[in-house]
Amino acid sequence: MRTNGVNTTQLEAMIDMTDDYVAVGYRWAHKMAHMAGDGGFESASEKLHAAQHLLADARALLDEAKMCVEEGVTVANGITAKRV
Repeated sequence: MRTNGVNTTQLEAMIDMTDDYVAVGYRWAHKMAHMAGDGGFESASEKLHAAQHLLADARALLDEAKMCVEEGVTVANGITAKRV
């Protein structure tokens, strides 16, 4: 579907692909943090855990962006949705 000159289906798919990519980084950061901690590299472990949290924040923002695209399509098509 195209809204405002943008292929929204493609945009949502691209957001999903980016989220998948970030999810892999999130899992690797988690694994590396534990590997570093087990190896006695506490400061590296802390930094990797911090990176993991930032990646979680990035995933949340991607989810919000996708929701905004979905809401934009709804508004552009004149459809109103209400929560009950």
